Amino acid sequence: MSAMLPVRQACLIAYSTGILWLQRNPMSLVFTAISPFSLLFVLFVVSNGQYTHYAVAGSLVMALVGYGLALGQDISFYKTEYKIQDIFVASPVSPLTYMMGLALSELLFGLPALTVLAALVVYFGAPLTAIPLLIATIVLLWSSMSAMGFFLSSHMLHMRNATQVISFVNVVLAVLPPIFYPVTNLPSDSLRYLSYAVPTTHASIMFQDIMGLPTPADWSLGLGFAVQVAYLVGFVTLAKTKAIWREA
Repeated sequence: MSAMLPVRQACLIAYSTGILWLQRNPMSLVFTAISPFSLLFVLFVVSNGQYTHYAVAGSLVMALVGYGLALGQDISFYKTEYKIQDIFVASPVSPLTYMMGLALSELLFGLPALTVLAALVVYFGAPLTAIPLLIATIVLLWSSMSAMGFFLSSHMLHMRNATQVISFVNVVLAVLPPIFYPVTNLPSDSLRYLSYAVPTTHASIMFQDIMGLPTPADWSLGLGFAVQVAYLVGFVTLAKTKAIWREA
């Protein structure tokens, strides 16, 4: 019973901050999906469909980064405006349970868009046997981005600061790395190796690999998983040990 308590607590948090909100504001599902689908449409038109596979991979990565990091903005809003976090601090809920509940809430907002984008990955060449790899990559990236958003927001005292920092990190992870085009298009080997330090690069390459696109000769599936797992473990550890949960 005690082992299931955090799961129940996380589900209740997700229900109260996700499902109840969506029942009153269902258009939120559309608003949160505008960015990735807009870029997908633009790249499809500009390239005459030539880069559709890369656009789908990049849009899925961008959506996962956006929904994961949005957790940071939500936490900052609940903490500074509604003071909801004070209630959870005074309760038996742990920081990681609180993080997981709000992360699941964000996932509810993004579930339709993520389902469509994942279906497009399958449609554009992914074999059914690659679906477990597709799901694993999605879960890895979403989890690490959620942990990153939670950790960053815990150090933000004002909503404006949180919005600015989260937006900046979003650009660094979802715009600057080569997620919408082949990593081999980078003008130098130094930039390519630098991009390998970013988890979104590997997630995009993994989606491209699932769709049957060529991957760099110096990249492997093991490397992609290793980098993403390292980010996940690192930021979950930071969220557990270094996040500011109780304000002085």
